[in-house]
Amino acid sequence: MNKFLAATAILLITASTALAGSFTFPSDEPAASVEIPDDWQPTETDYGVEANSPDAGTYISFDIAGAEDMDQVMTDVFGFLEENGVVPDPASQKESKDQLNGMSFETIDWKGTDKDGPVSIGVGIIGLSDEKIAIVTYWASTETEAENMPEVGKILATLKPAD
Repeated sequence: MNKFLAATAILLITASTALAGSFTFPSDEPAASVEIPDDWQPTETDYGVEANSPDAGTYISFDIAGAEDMDQVMTDVFGFLEENGVVPDPASQKESKDQLNGMSFETIDWKGTDKDGPVSIGVGIIGLSDEKIAIVTYWASTETEAENMPEVGKILATLKPAD
């Protein structure tokens, strides 16, 4: 995730790409928006939006939580990773704090494995407001991570609270 944050910081300054329309989520009570390229095939989830890189090597999702459902959303995030065979190496855990688009951004990341081999795993918590946070889930094959990181940075650069 440190590579994740570094790439994001650089790309916040230099980002320019043809992005899909903005996804405002969740649809029943919009709290944030993000732009995701069409070729990442973004889809709505119960709490937000998710997408996969065209090479299927990188997964990213954005979920919204408040005080009333934070525990459930976090349980769902880790349950999703487990269901998909993503196994973090606890010894590799790193935590960091930064800013993303003027919002607080705390991350926990790991190295680990999935059914296809070595992966990078990250969970980030972004403060959208006093009442709402966005939870970013990131999971990438170490083989294709470097190729997809510029686009991940561009996607993150568009995340903002809903208007």
